[in-house]
Amino acid sequence: MQFQIRIPKFLIGIISIHLAFSMFVSPSFSSSRTSESFFKCGTKMLPTDSYFISNFVKVMEFLSGEVKKQGHADFYINNPPPNIYGLAQCHEDLSSTDCELCFAAARTKVPRCLPSESARIFLDGCFLRYDDYDFFKETIDPVYDTVNCSSPTGLLADDSLHKQFEAKLGELITNVTRQAKSNEGFAVAEGKGGVVSVYALAQCWATVSDEGCGQCLDKAGQELRNCSPGSDGRAMYTGCYMRYSVERFFNTEPEPEDSEEYSKMTIAITIGAISFAILSCFGCFMGYKRLSRKREEQYFLPTANVCGLNFKYETLEKATDCFEDSRKLGQGGAGSVFRGTLPDGRNVAVKRLFFNTREWVDQFFNEVNLISGIEHKNLVKLLGCSIEGPESLLVYEYVPNRSLDQILFVKNTIHILSWQQRFTIICGTAEGLAYLHGGTGTKIIHRDIKASNILLDEKLTPKIADFGLARCVSPDRSHVSTGIAGTLGYMAPEYLVRGQLTEKADVYGFGVLVIEIASGRKNSVFSEGSASVLHTVWRHYKEQKITHSVDAGLAGRFPEKEASNVLQIGLLCTQASWALRPSMSQVVEMLNNKDYEIPSPKQPPFLNASVITGDEYSCKDSIVSSQKSLFFTSLNESSPVRIRTTTEPS
Repeated sequence: MQFQIRIPKFLIGIISIHLAFSMFVSPSFSSSRTSESFFKCGTKMLPTDSYFISNFVKVMEFLSGEVKKQGHADFYINNPPPNIYGLAQCHEDLSSTDCELCFAAARTKVPRCLPSESARIFLDGCFLRYDDYDFFKETIDPVYDTVNCSSPTGLLADDSLHKQFEAKLGELITNVTRQAKSNEGFAVAEGKGGVVSVYALAQCWATVSDEGCGQCLDKAGQELRNCSPGSDGRAMYTGCYMRYSVERFFNTEPEPEDSEEYSKMTIAITIGAISFAILSCFGCFMGYKRLSRKREEQYFLPTANVCGLNFKYETLEKATDCFEDSRKLGQGGAGSVFRGTLPDGRNVAVKRLFFNTREWVDQFFNEVNLISGIEHKNLVKLLGCSIEGPESLLVYEYVPNRSLDQILFVKNTIHILSWQQRFTIICGTAEGLAYLHGGTGTKIIHRDIKASNILLDEKLTPKIADFGLARCVSPDRSHVSTGIAGTLGYMAPEYLVRGQLTEKADVYGFGVLVIEIASGRKNSVFSEGSASVLHTVWRHYKEQKITHSVDAGLAGRFPEKEASNVLQIGLLCTQASWALRPSMSQVVEMLNNKDYEIPSPKQPPFLNASVITGDEYSCKDSIVSSQKSLFFTSLNESSPVRIRTTTEPS
């Protein structure tokens, strides 16, 4: 089985239509010059079992903040690796509002290249590039540098005028190049009269030296002359940009005095255009999903009406101080979570997502649909969402005590959870899962139960979070066959090997979580030279000394009978055969009823070929093959693992 990200052509087309459509909705938006001129992804793929995605998002966030302030920015992260260098710059004739809009459009497109090591995009008003090395001083690159020429139009279609235009264009390019060299790398020029009027703009990137800027402009101008008699030409080079056109395309007038009002109007119109386009994309996307659902005979919840949960993008941006780093609560592969304060004084958690693959689009709307209508003390509450801005946002209740993994697994932590606190967290998580599996009148399978998805409030009450991978199963269905998604170490064997999803997959993940909480040790399928925590607990159980697995940090301060029962429940939940695992309602009964006789686990929590797949092939071979073909695997719990198969089992 081979794993990779799937980006269906239909979705790429929809997103492209969305961006193109939004450019033509209003004059104010088109003035930001967000039309795409050149977009190129690198050919080398970076390892995604690293900090790559996390570093990429951090670089983009920094560039966003600086571009708003000064129109250009460069930033890099080289620790932890891999290195990510980013550069963004608007053309100097753009207003601050149009610059921000242009960068937002570029930033929305660039993530399509992930996990490529590099990407560069030229829009008509700005440039954005990232790479895995320091490219800031580069000026010319024969591999990527390109020139786009249009065909002759109007008077230029007359062959007799070609030489006149060629001479005029050559003079204009010489003038704009000379002016840019003497004006800190930027200039516009006009050539009026004669055959036709022609306009030109030249710009070097702020990181390029004066000498490098001159070399780049000379080369770009030389190549651009060859576009004659085309009515438009663009030279898009590594260190500079040059364009000419018979239509005036740049701004020379200052912003109007009421620029603040103009900016608000521009943003309002733009937001309306993008909102309409995104909703249109979502309608097409849901239509595709309905067809896929019929074809695959899968059951999903109907699309929720999110209008009543809608927040304005500007409100959330202001609430988080424009997503200030000091307000960041966590970082994941699909975005970041920030603490925000609403105008009414409420603290909220704002999850910031990026639309650039089918998986992330699916996760966003799936999360809204599944949890907007449910409420339980052990489930994090969704307060609303925003689909108006360049990123889509989810708004949750603010849970102040971070996630469980940040307390349980952080070494030298001041606060060590007592046994009673651990037991309370285990019981609350079990009740939340039992509610998902049957308390809503339908069956919701979370698919990613782990310590980093359990949030703790001020009383250390656990709240299950992150429903991006959740699936709803019809009550009359025993299971759903689906693409594999989740986190290694928490995924049930029948689901990992065969893609067979039932609520017992959540039970398995819960069992791993229970053992981690009781032992204070993190489970890892990549451990070398030492037994996994599940193996250790099973060995202690067989030797009738299971309480030896309890966290040594508790120094024996725990009730032995209760601890023994908890660890035994963990082993029951992680048995290889899903049929032997208890339901979550049974688990809740076992935890809350002291007189309940806990059954003995019959299987160790390891893959067994005869149980999972029959004797057709080696279990060891299957799990090794699965692990080797993982895509988007991460050992860093701040970036949850997302695994997708190229084909979903029927």
